[in-house]
Amino acid sequence: MKKSYMKFLIMTAVAIFFSGNIFAAENKADAASVERYAIYIGSNIGGNNRQLLYAGTDAMAFQNTMADIGGIRKSNSVLLLDPAKDDVDEAMEYISQLIVKNKFNAKRSEFVFYYSGHSDENALLLGNNTYDYSSLKAAITKVPSDVHVVILDSCYSGNFIRTKGGQKQKPFLVDDSSVIKGHAYLSSSSSQESSQESDEIGSSFFTNAMITGLKGAADSSGDKKVTLNELYSYAFSETLSRTENSSAGPQHPNYNITLVGSGDLVLSDISGSDCILTLSKELSGRVIIRDKNEKLVSEISKTQAAPVYLAMEEGQYGVTVISEKVTLQGNFELGAKRNYVLSNSNLSPVARTANRFRGKEPKEMSEPENEIAFTSENTMHVPFVFSFFANEFYRNTGKDIVTNFALGLFRSEVYQTDGVMLSFIANQTTVLNGAQFAYIFNTADKVCGFQSAGIFNLSKDVEGAQTAGIFSYAENVKGVQASGCVNIADDVRYCQAAGLVNVASGKITGVQGAFLINYAGKVDGVQGSGIGNVSQSDVDGVQGAGIFNIAGGTVVGVQGSGIVNVASGKVDGLQAAAIANYAHYVDGAQIGLVNICSGDVDGLQFGFVNYSRNGIFELGMSYTTNNNMRFTLTSGNRRLYSVIGCQTEVGYMDSNSDSDDKYAEIVFGLGTRIEAGMFNFDFEALGNEVIMKDDDKKEKLKSEWYPSAKFAVGFNPAKHIQIFAGAMASFEFDGNRETFERKKSNFTVDFSDHDVKMHPEFEVGLKFVLH
Repeated sequence: MKKSYMKFLIMTAVAIFFSGNIFAAENKADAASVERYAIYIGSNIGGNNRQLLYAGTDAMAFQNTMADIGGIRKSNSVLLLDPAKDDVDEAMEYISQLIVKNKFNAKRSEFVFYYSGHSDENALLLGNNTYDYSSLKAAITKVPSDVHVVILDSCYSGNFIRTKGGQKQKPFLVDDSSVIKGHAYLSSSSSQESSQESDEIGSSFFTNAMITGLKGAADSSGDKKVTLNELYSYAFSETLSRTENSSAGPQHPNYNITLVGSGDLVLSDISGSDCILTLSKELSGRVIIRDKNEKLVSEISKTQAAPVYLAMEEGQYGVTVISEKVTLQGNFELGAKRNYVLSNSNLSPVARTANRFRGKEPKEMSEPENEIAFTSENTMHVPFVFSFFANEFYRNTGKDIVTNFALGLFRSEVYQTDGVMLSFIANQTTVLNGAQFAYIFNTADKVCGFQSAGIFNLSKDVEGAQTAGIFSYAENVKGVQASGCVNIADDVRYCQAAGLVNVASGKITGVQGAFLINYAGKVDGVQGSGIGNVSQSDVDGVQGAGIFNIAGGTVVGVQGSGIVNVASGKVDGLQAAAIANYAHYVDGAQIGLVNICSGDVDGLQFGFVNYSRNGIFELGMSYTTNNNMRFTLTSGNRRLYSVIGCQTEVGYMDSNSDSDDKYAEIVFGLGTRIEAGMFNFDFEALGNEVIMKDDDKKEKLKSEWYPSAKFAVGFNPAKHIQIFAGAMASFEFDGNRETFERKKSNFTVDFSDHDVKMHPEFEVGLKFVLH
């Protein structure tokens, strides 16, 4: 016995010694590769009754953009609104001191100077002060940064960058191994041009183009990073196109870039944004995005060459896409940690007034609300259409048929139906403003009424009701979609019901119910199923299933399942399952046998095994004065964690021992922790299940349990190591006497009045911190 005890102490001491040396190095923070600093200036007042409206808001918007995706913390920046020259100099001095103070925390420093306001051919105009270009350039150069990026959005700002011998050279890539020095000067206009702002966009044209470009529109390579060359090219093109027909004349941004190195300077990283809007590859035209208050957010010329990724804020947005042939409109909502893909299928065509063409009379199109019209020179209106096979009587006209009633024995195909369409086998129309019936198949690009089929419905948009005996499909449903077997829709606003399966890869605002399975991109109401629920995006309500729940985004409400819950985004509410829960972030509670959160938990995890990034996950081994070895897993968060493990007497670990007193204990319980620097204090309430041989029935096992309590003090000498010591008390009563007859106890407190005994013991051990 003593030999085993000494052996354990020696092994523990060796483990502590080597672990402390191994993990001590991890406590030293690695130096960052690049540290960025910035001064943002917005000056609406330029003296002599010169007044701008949006210089201040431009500076604030630029600061927020660079803080979100440009890697410049607000603590490393200064925002000046309508400053004097001395204010600018003080800000330069402050940033210089900050760079010197932090010079050992980064391998390279970068400084961004942004100005939006008034200027003339010689200086910035700061209220009643002026800051001449030569002095400003000298002051910026004195800032002890490896790289200087200067962005001037003001009239005649091109004069600032006219330096003798200056020429564009290859800028650099953000590379830890490189030693980079140099400058990049960007101006909103040439040396002889005025810079312009717009009431429509609530910003200057140049800054609006810069911010839109930084958020992803300038990313021509598609790598979700915007470089200096990409940004300048985009800002130049956008500023020129928006001002070429203005009364002040076209505005040509200028540049002077002299950076020593190779590659390109990355100014923003869209992948770091909380919300990303993806304009799909096939989407093309002028894309206009406004927020819920109708304020213009972005206006982008999009081609079909590649997708465009835009960093956005959470919120509701409206979008209009204007192409050569059609105008599309739609709405979407961005939630935290969500990538929303905008494509033609998410949008609906809208009627627009025809323009006057040379040699033709103007033609206005007026359509009833919720109806879509595509009438043009190539259409022909026929009140009644009858066909055997795809309108064989009208093919030779070369026109798109618009009708009020269509009847076909096998197939009826027209361009637009403003009424009723019937067919024995199949109906096909591009636009349906009315009702469509078919024995087997229906298809329509746009349905503003009712669509029904014995076997199959197919429609890109339904604003009324769609029903099918077997299968329904719609890109967007704003009413009711019902099917005997399967429904599929990108967006359901109110109710989707199916005998077997519902699938809506977009948004559901209402109720989705199925006897077996539900699948939805987002649920804002109730999703319920007899077997399983799957939602790849947000669930803002209740998601419940008999077997499993999967939500790919955020769950705001309750997610409950008989077996498993999975939410790859954030759970803002309650996630409960009989077996396991998984979420990326939890702001509420997880309840199950196993709870896993790959991010932080702001709430509680209640289960046998719990894991989160900001929680507790520790493997421990310890020795007690009653000669017991304990092995435990502690998991959860500091307010409430769970403990599971096992315990046995040291002598019983000897395989050669044939003692009939052998036993094993399973330990489980809950605890809470208080932290104070490198120390922590744990309080635990435990249950101990003892498994042992039954003396009355040989070769049989039986179990007893007893409660215990523990208090321990832990010390963390290194990142992944904790040494702890504490006291425990086990309680004996009538139901577990045999357990304590086998367990050895060095000290016993007898509460004879209550027929209860307490067995205290002391504990010392080591924990490996695994998070």
